[in-house]
Amino acid sequence: MQQALYRKYRPEKLTELVGQEEAVSLISQQIKNNNLGHAYLFSGPRGVGKTSLARIIATQLGCDPIFDITEIDAASNNKVDDIRDMNESVNFIASSPGQKRVYILDEVHMLSNAASNAFLKTLEEPPEHIIFILATTEPERVLETVKSRTTHIVFKKISEVEIVKTLEKIGKKEKMILDVEVLNTIATFSDGSLRDGINLFEQTFNTFGKKSTVDDLYGILGKLSTKEFETIVNSIETQDTAAVLTVLRDAYKKGLQPRDIMDSISEFFRNMFYLKYLPSDTKLENLTPNIKGLLEVADKKINAKQLIRILDLIDNINHNLSNSTSQHLKLELFLMKVIKPELGTDVKTISYRVDLLEGRFSNEEPSPKITQETDLQKEQIIPVTSTSKNTKKKNVTSKKESLGNFDVFWPKILEEMKKELTPRKFSYITAVSAEVEEENIINLIVDKENEFLFEELKKSHEIIDLLTSMIAKMMGLEIVVKITLSVKTKINNKEKGLSVAQEIFDVKDLT
Repeated sequence: MQQALYRKYRPEKLTELVGQEEAVSLISQQIKNNNLGHAYLFSGPRGVGKTSLARIIATQLGCDPIFDITEIDAASNNKVDDIRDMNESVNFIASSPGQKRVYILDEVHMLSNAASNAFLKTLEEPPEHIIFILATTEPERVLETVKSRTTHIVFKKISEVEIVKTLEKIGKKEKMILDVEVLNTIATFSDGSLRDGINLFEQTFNTFGKKSTVDDLYGILGKLSTKEFETIVNSIETQDTAAVLTVLRDAYKKGLQPRDIMDSISEFFRNMFYLKYLPSDTKLENLTPNIKGLLEVADKKINAKQLIRILDLIDNINHNLSNSTSQHLKLELFLMKVIKPELGTDVKTISYRVDLLEGRFSNEEPSPKITQETDLQKEQIIPVTSTSKNTKKKNVTSKKESLGNFDVFWPKILEEMKKELTPRKFSYITAVSAEVEEENIINLIVDKENEFLFEELKKSHEIIDLLTSMIAKMMGLEIVVKITLSVKTKINNKEKGLSVAQEIFDVKDLT
């Protein structure tokens, strides 16, 4: 039987341990100075080298692998009797002449409290030739009394760059060459675990050979491919329910389960959320060019309000899917609600449908409308336009954004306005609530208790001119600014909004 690559390439020297420089440096110095402690606690994610370093320490001390190293799986030997047996062996089984004896307890957090307490005395005062090395992925579950008797060394996730380098070295030695994009994707899905990365590398090559693609890798991982996500994104734009159901049918044929599909969808739209609100995040840098390109296309087709609605639907189904007796049906209904907003009855979906009915966020030029004031606002609704005769023409960017993305741009607009306005005038604009009212109208809502601010904003054409200029520059949109004094609370507004939505869509109960 062929030996697994992760075992074949397990590090045997301190210099071979990848990505744990601090731990290696500390242990190297202690071995060199002959002052190793009697007990260590190695904690960190799985597959990052905790057990490997424990074995390396034993070999560096000259321990015989058969007689002087004892490995115990604390997950299956977690009872008091198991620890008592170990205590007896510690005290009565001698090591090779003149050598240390090393006990490695893996998954030590799985010891019962009684077993941990039975271990304390031996851990605190072991025979002089004994060294204990405890390993765990969950240090918070290890008793404090155990931790306090050890030297705690924290292992970190291995960087994707280091994982790719290691896979390339193994690939050259084994003549298992994969495309760099596939290696990068393997590193991403390894989540900092080199062992998982090597396993996935071996599985991918053995299944698809040197011509393996990222989509082949997605199949192994139980994830949707980039082509399938492209279909889903296009279906959201065109409301093509048949296309998205075909994606599901094909995924089922490949053996994907509803949970696998939802994990893929959750990951994709969460990445899109980061792209829209935090485009410089390092999480996005690690994505493959195909996925990143698809996310950028999706970002243009799905505005912020749509995305938040989709994420709400994802959160809801993730919460309920595991307990459902009809997971396939639940997944299909979820995608129907994503594709066709009119099928949803949750509050955010209804709000989005109202927006669509009123013509908001469409790509078409808005037709003139007669607006009717609601009870939310005082009779004083002031449309504001630039009155300065010498005002320069606004620098409108060629790239037009939907006002559905306004909340994404608002913090950036404020940041730019802060550079141009005095602190006093900037405080005016930060004290209002800016809301999209129609396709080309921004409503600055001032709290009822702050009529002074309301009057000041009416007089301050500098603020309004700058605001319209910034929106034109950043979003490529010519807008009208309206200033409104609110007279009712947000709670009343919400209640009224729900009432209106229920009346429009004939929904009796939205909860």
